Amino acid sequence: MEIKGSSRWLAVLVGAALCLETAGTVQASRPVLRVGIHDAGPDIGVADGTGAYHSINTDYMQILASYAGMDVVFVRGTARECEERLVRGEVDVLPGLVRTEARSRTMAFSRLPMGRGYTTLYLRGGQEALYSGEGSLLLGTLPGRYQSAQLPEVMREAGRPFETEGFRDYHALMAACEAGTIDGYFIANQGLGQMGAAAAVFDVNPLYFAVRADNTALLTRLDRAADELAIVHPQLIDDLDGLYERWAGDSRPLLLDAEERQFLAEHKTLRVVCVARERPYAYIREDGKLHGALKRIAERLEQDLGVAVEVEPLTEAEAAYARVASGEADICLNMAWDPGWAAQLGMDQTVPFMESYYTLVLRRGSAMPAAPRVACLDSRFADEVLRQAFGEDHLVRESSVAACLAAVRSGRADAACIRQEAAQYQTMRGDFPDLVSTGAVAYRKRIAMGVSNQADPVLLHLLDKEIRCMGPDVTDAYFAQQTRRAIEERSVFSYLCNYPFQILGGVLVLFLLGALWFLRDRRQRRSHMQRLQETLDHDRYTGLHNVTWFERAGNKVIRAGKDETAQLAVVVIKAAQPEVIAATYGREAIVKLLRRLGEQLLEMPWTKLAATRTNAASAVCLTQPMERDDLHGTLFHLMRESEYLEVGHMLVRAPLVAGVCYLGAPPMDLGTALNNATLAAESAEPIGFFNSALQRDTLLQSRMESLQQGALERGEFHIWYQPKYDLVTRKCVGAEALVRWQSAELGFLPPGKFISLFESNGFITQLDFYNLEHVMEFQRDCKEKGLPVVPISVNQSRLHMREKGYLRRIHALVERYTTEGIELELTETAFDFGSEAIHEHSLAVVTALHAMGFVIDMDDFGTGYSDLSLLNQLPLDVMKIDRSLLLASEGSERMRIVLKMMIDLGHSLGMRVICEGIETEAQEELLRAVGCEYGQGFLYGRPMQRADFEAFLRAHA
Repeated sequence: MEIKGSSRWLAVLVGAALCLETAGTVQASRPVLRVGIHDAGPDIGVADGTGAYHSINTDYMQILASYAGMDVVFVRGTARECEERLVRGEVDVLPGLVRTEARSRTMAFSRLPMGRGYTTLYLRGGQEALYSGEGSLLLGTLPGRYQSAQLPEVMREAGRPFETEGFRDYHALMAACEAGTIDGYFIANQGLGQMGAAAAVFDVNPLYFAVRADNTALLTRLDRAADELAIVHPQLIDDLDGLYERWAGDSRPLLLDAEERQFLAEHKTLRVVCVARERPYAYIREDGKLHGALKRIAERLEQDLGVAVEVEPLTEAEAAYARVASGEADICLNMAWDPGWAAQLGMDQTVPFMESYYTLVLRRGSAMPAAPRVACLDSRFADEVLRQAFGEDHLVRESSVAACLAAVRSGRADAACIRQEAAQYQTMRGDFPDLVSTGAVAYRKRIAMGVSNQADPVLLHLLDKEIRCMGPDVTDAYFAQQTRRAIEERSVFSYLCNYPFQILGGVLVLFLLGALWFLRDRRQRRSHMQRLQETLDHDRYTGLHNVTWFERAGNKVIRAGKDETAQLAVVVIKAAQPEVIAATYGREAIVKLLRRLGEQLLEMPWTKLAATRTNAASAVCLTQPMERDDLHGTLFHLMRESEYLEVGHMLVRAPLVAGVCYLGAPPMDLGTALNNATLAAESAEPIGFFNSALQRDTLLQSRMESLQQGALERGEFHIWYQPKYDLVTRKCVGAEALVRWQSAELGFLPPGKFISLFESNGFITQLDFYNLEHVMEFQRDCKEKGLPVVPISVNQSRLHMREKGYLRRIHALVERYTTEGIELELTETAFDFGSEAIHEHSLAVVTALHAMGFVIDMDDFGTGYSDLSLLNQLPLDVMKIDRSLLLASEGSERMRIVLKMMIDLGHSLGMRVICEGIETEAQEELLRAVGCEYGQGFLYGRPMQRADFEAFLRAHA
């Protein structure tokens, strides 16, 4: 058994070895062609990680080797290394070479060319660097590659001397160019490479493949394969050029030589005629101007050549050709490409710039008869092709595409042979819905431009270069746009003609679906409305009823119990600091608090209705009739029990406030009561009852808010000045600008009535600029009147620190007036926004103000928490001590020490120290004793109007 098993395994191994040998024999049955390729450069590339090469040279050799029955192996190296390897026999063939006398001594070249090579000059800055620059150029090159003898002539015509520097490979050459050690480089290649930097293309040469001079057998085999390839695929070279064309669309540069540039400089306007009678190809509108795809060609000529292009559209081709041949026009924009026919007209033609395909259009549902009558445009090219295909007697000549299609519709012709784009446009647009295109190409016509054979040949060269620059797809986007526009303009009737059964079926299906939907909708509407109402009536976060439901249900309760409404009350209980709770513990903590509070209110016997309002962090209820004292005690007890909240493993206190509004008799609207209770809650400590005084304050604030802008425009805000003085000399050394509102409607209002409102609604920023400008104007007037100019401080709100354009507006005032005698007062709160980024921005704003020349005062220093780091971070000039610190120092030796140390601190930091709120001589004496220099208060001078302050200055400054 062991011997039999061993024999079986031996047989398997022998069979496998025979298979491998056979496979190797099959694999080796095709000889290997070793092809040397340049290691790097714009005409060699590796597309992916598999090692597959993609370039003109490698693709051609792959195809050639297949025809020769050989397998290709590419051997990479520099140009010089490849030629040396060919001589040593390490590679068999080199592709893409220019045949030179030196190479012919060691190489044998193919009989047929395998492509075309160009020498391209690349400069940093492109072609403009060649013609507009000055001085000698240092150009890099690859010595192992073909060196064009035409380069000196090109540089001489451009007027640029040059020197060359050789590099080992393409990588080193490009690195030197990018580093700026050379001005550019020239290189012979097939793919024109980085054309954004191309300055000139010249010296076109046929490219060959070459073998070692003594390898005639291989050359004969490859030449035979090249012959077969040329017969089978004569366009191979052009196809490969197109496949690897590096230029695309508008990115192709137009490279002009000196002669061409001179021609354009002498011819600022080109006269162009165009045969225009086919939409969207070329047609004339009511304005008499050219429209269509060829208009884009004319615009592109004007754009690229930098000259004016005057286009005259004509409907007769012969007239257009005659105008060019006679010299009345420079260019015919469109004519069939036929050089022999053009020569008979006295014209030369450019290379074709587009290809038009013609198709047949028939009546829908009809077949082409054996001898059809064909409508066509009256043109020589159509005559040649169509006369041969259908016969002279069967041609119906028309003057336009629409006339051709109308002839088919009327039955005068069986078919129309028109340009495919025109057929597509007309059928898509729906003007001829009863006609349909066959889609088959009847014939094709290549379109070129024509110039007079007496014109300067440079014009023909220019147009050919421009056509190559534009590329073959220059009109594709326009035709696609026209097709989309035709579809948009399509009539309903055309859709009915084209798709009758589909539209009828669609309408029927829509009717049935609509009927089913209507029946289903009737059955489900009630249930949907109920679910929708449930959603609308509930708070999406707490799941309890919301305020919308509360108002609707509460009004029903009020209407049902008219006799007892006077003692019904609306209560709003809300979190005192919801933003702090949400920022610290998350929004869910607020939701949990309100859900629990709402559930507790529902359980209370004194509650009729309860709801929650998460977006306002509040719970509301409508109470049973209750006396004020009873309701106050009940709410206080409830709030004490409900203000603690479990967050994770912590017990957190969430302070609550409540507002109450009795409905009264007759009862007020529940929505109004809810607003009043909310207002009472905002000023509650912790429970507030809405009353007439609160209502008056609310109405006053509302009225002030509505009047504020008009008051500013009418100048109702007046600036009063409270003097500052030297505590020793008692001379006036400055003042503080204070604002008063003399309202035409509300009367005289002190700042305590409106400043906090303006701070909350943001109007304070406008008022600050108003005050500052008036003070600057006052200082200017004092100077002109010869009055003493003492520093006047103007308050600036903390809101300016986040105001967009604040510094720009301040700078405009400084430009108009000056910073002389102006101090800006800021409080510490201007730098407390809870964000480090905003804090830093505020510091930067104050630093900028100081740099403009403003003196910066720190107002209310010593109140609350004083951030001493601001004394280091800010360019402060004046420390203003709050009155509360002065009052505290009168009855406390310890506070007097604190006051003295604060004053000493300010002096040590180079600041002037002033204390506000001095009302008694004892306070004045205390400040002198602790070293304070300056003061402000009623003892020395109350706030006064402008005229009074001017008189005060004359007497005391």
